Amino acid sequence: MFYFDGQPKYQLQLGAANSNGLVPAKGVRYLPQKWCVMSQDASLDNPEVAPSVSYACANADCTSLGYGTSCSNLDPKQNISYAYNDYYQQNDQLETACKFPNGLSTVVAQDPSVGECRFRVMIQMDPETWSSESDSTYSINHAPLGSAISIFVVFVLMLI
Repeated sequence: MFYFDGQPKYQLQLGAANSNGLVPAKGVRYLPQKWCVMSQDASLDNPEVAPSVSYACANADCTSLGYGTSCSNLDPKQNISYAYNDYYQQNDQLETACKFPNGLSTVVAQDPSVGECRFRVMIQMDPETWSSESDSTYSINHAPLGSAISIFVVFVLMLI
């Protein structure tokens, strides 16, 4: 019913007919408006594309790329960009989280969202409650098995 940042996903009327529906969270602070996307110079034929997408999706949330979802109509580069960006945002926009091999990725200041498909920007965490125990540097040697979504994305890329 809500996005990760407390904003309503749907305009639902709960309870009384005169209610205003779901109420968004207030006072949410976001990280800077920047996104990690596939570089314009990068080729879909690059052999590092499939493993990098698999790694990103295994360590982030690519469920919005599934069939019939808000991001199911993206082109291949937008699909990859969504995966890269979600990984980047999950890692609090760490510079190393947008360093996929062979120059596949870059950080941009223009929102790459398309229609209903929102490329999110992570919320700012309270530094007193935040801790990072993992190294978010891309390494295919340490990549766990990808999720069903990452396999789907790789399969779609193979069809191109």
